[in-house]
Formats: sequence, C-alpha cells, structure tokens
Amino acid sequence: MSHLTIVILALIACALIGVSTFYMHFRKRESLKAAPLIPWIIPSLIALGTGFMLLVHLVNLMGIDTGRR
Repeated sequence: MSHLTIVILALIACALIGVSTFYMHFRKRESLKAAPLIPWIIPSLIALGTGFMLLVHLVNLMGIDTGRR
C-alpha cells in the first residue's frame, strides 16, 4: 500500500469515529439520571484533531507547502 492510501484510509476512519461519537454525545437520554459512562465529546474532539492533522499531511503529500518559508 502506498503512503497516500494509508493516509486516506486513516482520514476516513477518523471521520467515521468522529460522526459516531458526536451521535453518541448528542443523542436523547431517557432520564437525566442516566449519565453516560464515557464522556463522548472527548473521543470526538480527538478524532477531529487527528483528522485535521491527516488532512494537512495529505495536502503536503500532494505537493502544496503548508508551513512557513
């Protein structure tokens, strides 16, 4: 597998994890006492940050310079 393919697959995985954890965080609860065991916003923000870094890396792989000169 090429490096580009691995980055694209990782970006898709981050998007799927981000969407599913945002859904788990914002879904309706039966009662206010039924608090979730996992604070789902934390994994969703981690997936968002990782996805952004992968997107910048993908742009760099395509030849566009995103850093300082």
